[in-house]
Amino acid sequence: MEYKYLLDIGLIILVVKVFTMLTQKIKMPKVLGGLIAGIVLGPAMLNIVQNSTILEALSKFGIILIMFLAGMETSIKKFIADSNKYVIIAAVGVVVPLILGAIFSLIYVQDFKTNLFFGAVITATSVSITVETLIEMKKIKSSVGLAILGAGVVDDIMGILFLTIIMNSGNLHITTFAIMLLKIIIFFGMALILGLSLFKVFEKIEKKDVKTEQMPTYSIAFALILAYIAERLGVSGIIGAYIAGLVIGNTEKGRKVKGKIDLVVGMIFSPIFFASIGLNLGKINFSISVWVFILIFTAVTIISKIIGNGLGAKICGYSNEKSVQIGIGMATRGEVALIMADEAEKIGLINEEIFSIVIITVFLVTLITPILLHYSFKTKNNLETENIT
Repeated sequence: MEYKYLLDIGLIILVVKVFTMLTQKIKMPKVLGGLIAGIVLGPAMLNIVQNSTILEALSKFGIILIMFLAGMETSIKKFIADSNKYVIIAAVGVVVPLILGAIFSLIYVQDFKTNLFFGAVITATSVSITVETLIEMKKIKSSVGLAILGAGVVDDIMGILFLTIIMNSGNLHITTFAIMLLKIIIFFGMALILGLSLFKVFEKIEKKDVKTEQMPTYSIAFALILAYIAERLGVSGIIGAYIAGLVIGNTEKGRKVKGKIDLVVGMIFSPIFFASIGLNLGKINFSISVWVFILIFTAVTIISKIIGNGLGAKICGYSNEKSVQIGIGMATRGEVALIMADEAEKIGLINEEIFSIVIITVFLVTLITPILLHYSFKTKNNLETENIT
């Protein structure tokens, strides 16, 4: 039907609202309500709504705006000051999942390339879901929130490099890495130039006392353009959006428009993004042994990040409690893992069953980690909101 997408969007917004109200009543994160709504509406249960090109586009837009808002919450000075810590947290948080994922996959299959794939596919963090949970808990500006965001940017770049390995596993050359690294360097160079230029433009706008009503338009346009440039250069669009948020959020008028953008995102784009993850889960029939492996692999996927990123955070001087929180926050997996699996299936590195295993694992991790993160902040030492302004 030509206009079915209107019904799909309407149902998603309505059902997500109902489930988020229910999850909040039992003191669970709102994100969980969106994910459950997607399962209920999608092929896994009622099969009323299926993923479509329009929903996928709106979902992508939702991710970009969520990360843009996260950037607006971050202090540039604090981000730059702790950048060396973020690199260490991300690096250790990549090595541990890579090793543990490859080792534990031997339970399911004994093939070096496939085992390497299982390790690689769980290295990349997807902080979009964590960000929404942190915003909900008012912890996005905390030292833990900043560490998760900062390490997430570095982690995403490493995930892109692993994606390059997967895509070129049959014909891997040093030039492939050189080109990818060059593109990443070019992007950050362009982002720096555009960011500084726009920052000066915003300062001039503020001096002229231009009405705040115009700022959301300029802000979103800049976020989308930078996200596009990032994607064109092989870097995830959410990094471009996050950097755009960093620039705009550190101007006085930029901070004032955040509430207006947040309202639109919360009403439309955030529900569609989280529900779309649930829509990806279809009816899959596996043997008991495969389900056992999925549960083991899901546990390894979560624990490996808690150990890896937690250890990295501990090396950087964070307390035991904060190190665990950072590890949990970095445990979410999403678009990079799914893209990696999709590319691996296309080149014949993995079969349809392994692809389905990855989808279910990512989905289970996405369900579990917001709950763990929510619980980790409910200890005595975290009753007071720790925000860095």
